[in-house]
Amino acid sequence: MAIQNLTRQILPKISLNSKENIRFINEMPEMVLSNAIRNGNKKIVHVGMNESAAVRISQRGVNTVFTDALAGCNSVGVVAKTVDGKPLIVLSHYTPLPESVKRQCAAIDKQLSVYDSYIDKSVKPDVFFNVRGYTDLDGALKPQPNSIFEAVRNVLSKFFPKGVNETVNPYPNSKRPAFFSSANIFQFDSKNLNKLKMTTVGEKEHFIDLNY
Repeated sequence: MAIQNLTRQILPKISLNSKENIRFINEMPEMVLSNAIRNGNKKIVHVGMNESAAVRISQRGVNTVFTDALAGCNSVGVVAKTVDGKPLIVLSHYTPLPESVKRQCAAIDKQLSVYDSYIDKSVKPDVFFNVRGYTDLDGALKPQPNSIFEAVRNVLSKFFPKGVNETVNPYPNSKRPAFFSSANIFQFDSKNLNKLKMTTVGEKEHFIDLNY
């Protein structure tokens, strides 16, 4: 199984013991994955801020792609089926500034263009937005107004004439407790690449069957 249980049921409190605080930091999902990369794990790809990566997922190759440090930024993940039945993921992380939105869309466009002939256009891709949210009067978390949605839709319409399956996951960006995770993680089951676990900011788990 490529899917690790990275999430914590209860966030720890700040301790007077500095060693405990260091341990709490190292137990954050993004830190677990970053430490694995430093220790030589080649099956994990990290995407930094103002970066985008296109990754082919396979049983023996990369099965985990993630970004972190999301604090008002936009994370967009596009998971498409390829002609060999395996997933291709394009994950990007940019600030919400107008110029950054343009660059994010240009990066997604470029990477999808590279793999265009390799993508199975008969299957709608799954598109996931992890974006800054706000709490409405009823206490529900809603996405902030954001130009990234329409901009990405315009890019994707060029490649996927049958449309896409879209999911928006807003995250809180204020009053975050200590050791709050700011990561957006995509983990594919190496035994069944149809099974995807996406973890959004705040360690919210989403189990997705890609039906490939």
